[in-house]
Amino acid sequence: MRAACVIVVLLAALAVAGCGGGGDEDFPSQPTAEGPIGSGPEGVWIFRPAGKPKNVVIYFHGQGGAGEATPTNHRAWIDHLVENGSVVIYPRYEMELERNPMKYAVAGIRTAAERYDLEDLPVLAIGYSRGGALAVEYGATAAEEDGIPVPDAIMSVFPGSVGNFDNRISLVPLQDDTIVLLMFGDRDTVVRDTGFKMLLDRLEASRFPVDQVLYQYVRSNEDFIADHFAPLQSTPGAKAAFWKPADKLLEGLEEDLQS
Repeated sequence: MRAACVIVVLLAALAVAGCGGGGDEDFPSQPTAEGPIGSGPEGVWIFRPAGKPKNVVIYFHGQGGAGEATPTNHRAWIDHLVENGSVVIYPRYEMELERNPMKYAVAGIRTAAERYDLEDLPVLAIGYSRGGALAVEYGATAAEEDGIPVPDAIMSVFPGSVGNFDNRISLVPLQDDTIVLLMFGDRDTVVRDTGFKMLLDRLEASRFPVDQVLYQYVRSNEDFIADHFAPLQSTPGAKAAFWKPADKLLEGLEEDLQS
């Protein structure tokens, strides 16, 4: 696997199979936010766009207990996604440090899938920090579960090395046509590139196709510092570094559905 710096070139390679979109339910006339639905770590927030949704984004927050278990730190990016037509699912998955949170994340996501018709919509999983590893692990988990959205693409932003700490989740079930974008920042002193490298090793060990893995080395400049907390920002630099690649991934998935 070779790293590349120009994300636009990498994202041009997107091609994921899919079909159709949405059901016959009544769609809201303006964006809505509900949550937490469910109790404790099984809780979930659901954000819906105005009108018929274009896609589903499952957003895995970082480690931080009750603070990160609410969408507050990520609301600007979530609102942007919703404005562009995404249903955003934000599983709580922990109230304090939970060593093996996948079962709770799946429960919350299942609640959202049962509440609204999400079938036949393209699915992007976005994960930040510990959630970056969880997003990849969720892709493998969802491939073997019924009734929950399976990601067509995964965006792992400044990931930790492992999401589920004790019960290590095998990445072998991850579908071969999944796009996996891994990102790390040049000023990230929290996870550095450790999680990035660990996920590469895990993907290689699972024999995941090399050509499905994309890379983005997020560089700092005079107006933007690519430290661990940069993805929480809504500055022009953060939008260019994180929001734009997510938009590109979603556009690629939607275009493939129409082809």
